[in-house]
Amino acid sequence: MFRLFPHFGIHVGDLARATRFYVEGLGFERVDRADRVEGLEDLLGLPDAVTHTQFVRHPGGMTVELWALESGRSTGDGQAKPSNERGLSHLCMVVDDLDAAAARIVDYGGTRLDATRTHNGYGRLMFCADPDGVRIEIVEVRQPA
Repeated sequence: MFRLFPHFGIHVGDLARATRFYVEGLGFERVDRADRVEGLEDLLGLPDAVTHTQFVRHPGGMTVELWALESGRSTGDGQAKPSNERGLSHLCMVVDDLDAAAARIVDYGGTRLDATRTHNGYGRLMFCADPDGVRIEIVEVRQPA
């Protein structure tokens, strides 16, 4: 019945900052962009909503729609969201080097959540957060001996 999952969206407070984080920091590439999209009141449930959108795609296939409200009516404080908050809980990315990936996330405006660092059955992992508080699980998969 559902044939395709082409993307998911992340509402961001600063589109340029978020685009830089995902493109330069995480290795996504810019694809489509839409500026000053109007007439979304019913779709977003916000009166007089005007958005700016940047789609980014990772070479591994994941596409993300980063979008911001023109009027600055975003809510939230940009801190890492608690895991028990309903809705999207996190993104997951496999990395070659956990520590280097975490450092890169910080270099591009994200946050390390060091208390989440652990080993599991398939490798090392920890959570970080993007500049808007979306949790990103980074996993360094252990190669079988």
